[in-house]
Amino acid sequence: MKKALTAGILLIAIESMIGTIFPQALSYEAIFGVASLVLVGLAIITSGLAVSGSDQRANYHSETKEGRTSRMKMAAAFFVAAIPSILCYLLTILF
Repeated sequence: MKKALTAGILLIAIESMIGTIFPQALSYEAIFGVASLVLVGLAIITSGLAVSGSDQRANYHSETKEGRTSRMKMAAAFFVAAIPSILCYLLTILF
């Protein structure tokens, strides 16, 4: 999780640079918001939360325990990487 958090912090540094380079074209809210939505969306997709109950049951029975664990770790890493962008998005909206 430390690597995912570090990647998230690097991502907000890159997002801040993009916002500084293109101040008229992109707002900080848009940059942080889009990055947050993309990372949370990837976490939802990789975790399997966006499937129906019957699909989830079929995936559970056809998937190995190691595969399920690695998929959940990947989803958690995407979500942890999204946390800094979400916090920056909230800070730009509130202040």
